Amino acid sequence: MKILELRKNGELLIEEIEDASTFFRRFMGLMYRKGMAENHGLLLTPCNEIHTFGMRFDIDTIALSKDNKVLFIDRAVPPHKVRKKVDGAYKVLELNAGAAQRLGICEGDVLEFPQQKSITK
Repeated sequence: MKILELRKNGELLIEEIEDASTFFRRFMGLMYRKGMAENHGLLLTPCNEIHTFGMRFDIDTIALSKDNKVLFIDRAVPPHKVRKKVDGAYKVLELNAGAAQRLGICEGDVLEFPQQKSITK
């Protein structure tokens, strides 16, 4: 599994972003996990809408274009919801609820996802 970093303007925001760019990783997403560490997230590619069925905690979802521009932020999405499709979205970043605001991520920002490392799971 690839682990990415989340950066904005070169500044490290989150150390561990799971790269969910395969069918199975996108399908499983964050389902059935009890929670997620504060320094962790999940990047679904390609993806333009999500659901939170099978989840146990609220998340912030950030819809991104192909060039990682923030198109829409859906804050504190609870379990068992289907979220709307975002026009122009190619990726969705899932973070703990409140993380987008805490990290200062806003619509129009361009995020960076350099690869940190690969791990076997």
